[in-house]
Amino acid sequence: MKRIFLGSALVLAALASTVGCGPKLPDGMPKLNPTTITVIQDGKPLEGAAVSMKPVDESIKWTSGGTTDAKGVATIVTHGQYKGAPAGKFKVSVAKTVGEGTPPPPSPIDAESARIYQEYVDSGATYEEFFVVAEEYRLVGTTPLEVEVVEGTNNLEVNVGEAVRDKADNGGGVL
Repeated sequence: MKRIFLGSALVLAALASTVGCGPKLPDGMPKLNPTTITVIQDGKPLEGAAVSMKPVDESIKWTSGGTTDAKGVATIVTHGQYKGAPAGKFKVSVAKTVGEGTPPPPSPIDAESARIYQEYVDSGATYEEFFVVAEEYRLVGTTPLEVEVVEGTNNLEVNVGEAVRDKADNGGGVL
């Protein structure tokens, strides 16, 4: 009985030491700090916005960002998969598009999808996308938004002002 208990305790200790650690960080990546950014627009949380963080300090080589949830909160990840952000100052850009109308079907890849696509074209349906965040906040070169990530947990907030309705042409003006 003691052997089973001791063996179970060792297995649990080994599991506990690896649970929550996540994937091993790449060589050269600094320590990451748990970070969230809440995006506010028109006094309310902005859902579905892409948040990108560009380091002000050029010695930080890792990009960070996330997408806001229904509460306007983006949980920040670095290099696309590692939770958190390195300590330092960052320029923050925020972008979001919304569509109006009936979105087109995917590009045709076979006879059936070509028929569906042609039906869409023949129907006269229209679809347009619009940016709802002002261009100055969408572009990392012009954004006035800046945050500082410190050692430990960071719950940051940015305000992107009033909603806009800028036509999105071929992805222009994105991050």
